[in-house]
Amino acid sequence: MTMGTTMNRRELIKISGGIAAGIAAASASPSVVAQVPMANELINLSGNENPYGPSPAVLEVLNQSTAIANRYSYDIQKELVKDIARKEGVNPEQIVFCSGSTEAIYSTMMAYMSHGGEAVTAELTHGLVFQFARATGGTVTKVPLNSDLEYDLDALHARVTPDTKLVYFCNPNNPTGTLIDGDNLRDFCTSLPKDTIALIDEAYLEYTDDFPRSSMVDLVRAGHNVVVTRTFSKIHGLAGLRVGYAIASPEAAERIAMYKVCRFQGPLGVVAAQVSLNDAEWQNFCRAKNKEGREVVYKLCEDLGLDYVRASGNFVFFDPKMPYASYNERLLAQGILGARQFPIKDDWARITIGTTEEMAVFAKALLAVIGV
Repeated sequence: MTMGTTMNRRELIKISGGIAAGIAAASASPSVVAQVPMANELINLSGNENPYGPSPAVLEVLNQSTAIANRYSYDIQKELVKDIARKEGVNPEQIVFCSGSTEAIYSTMMAYMSHGGEAVTAELTHGLVFQFARATGGTVTKVPLNSDLEYDLDALHARVTPDTKLVYFCNPNNPTGTLIDGDNLRDFCTSLPKDTIALIDEAYLEYTDDFPRSSMVDLVRAGHNVVVTRTFSKIHGLAGLRVGYAIASPEAAERIAMYKVCRFQGPLGVVAAQVSLNDAEWQNFCRAKNKEGREVVYKLCEDLGLDYVRASGNFVFFDPKMPYASYNERLLAQGILGARQFPIKDDWARITIGTTEEMAVFAKALLAVIGV
């Protein structure tokens, strides 16, 4: 967690103007048309979506594929699973194709906790995990984050018991944005009892600079009791098409698949994912723009004297130094939807990184919200 340094009002206004001008002048891909908000339209920075959306290549194939929207997608889905397996370095039977990584997480928890038992995770992490655990009839042991708002691996390990069926990690974590060191997480996963699953949610990992080193897919390949979930909702910009998957041992994958709600995904989502899977140029562009936007938020927090967490996802968690309700009301008055309340840190705020233009608007809005 990083502490901001307070500056006077004149310095802040000068710096904020520089930030806004710098953002506006930032380079953009020639294939991208910036999405400038219309007057009286709220800018949505609340949902951790990719503001640039699908790549131009994906948009083209979607325009050409609407005629198959009335068809089931069994055959093309099988081909996509093979493509994913090749990219992940596993066999197709190790891929559980799902409706976003949400279904992959839910199905994994049902597979291992439907007859009771315990999940262990951080007390501040992806909130659906607690809901899914209740649906299984099991319990959740919540472990506090450390002083830097990171997963406390030693404390988590100490809470694992013979009843622990599953340990869940969101890496990078939502909403804090913190990333667990890959080697430390590998040590944790390989030290778990043989009957305890490590469920690693890597929804935001592709926003990191060195995500292959941080991914736990190598442990799946090596036969460890690890399940990794991925999604096309974030860096691929396909949140509305609901495509994701789990990577597991063949035995675990078969078990997880039994608890899937959807047997197949919509054909438009499948063809979009086929194209996006290997569109490295678009992913690199989105990663770079996201990193640029995070730096804007860091600079604002430092100039305003706000505590914040240096993030590895497509959002930043910070303390606006006012009650949640006040921050939410003031931000909405500036035309931005971006405030969500989280347990434990209920007055902290998470802001999704928007487009270059949206972050310029946010930079000015935050100054007004804080009252400089």
